[in-house]
Amino acid sequence: MVSHLAGDVRPDELVTDVAERVGDEWQVCVVTNGEGVVVGLLGREAVRAAERVRAEDAMSLGPSTIRPSARREAIVQRMRDQELSRIVVTRSNGTLVGVLRREDLEEGSGEVS
Repeated sequence: MVSHLAGDVRPDELVTDVAERVGDEWQVCVVTNGEGVVVGLLGREAVRAAERVRAEDAMSLGPSTIRPSARREAIVQRMRDQELSRIVVTRSNGTLVGVLRREDLEEGSGEVS
């Protein structure tokens, strides 16, 4: 699994705290609820802004997701069609598995499962 995310970010966590924890190295932070279900994404710009707002107020809702069983070719095509640079991998119950970057999939280094 190619993963470029900062562990669990809780919806009630302040973005300033997230920014302090993750620094500049992260591309995206996945916001999950208490059960590990993906509820949104905090992009690099939101984290860099480091505003004193809760993650749930700064996150993007409804990120595109795929299942670990998805075929590489289908994932790459979907990402091209939707102009996505990364996609969140979740189980059928919505719990986070990881994040795939399109460039890694196109180069053949990313694995979905």
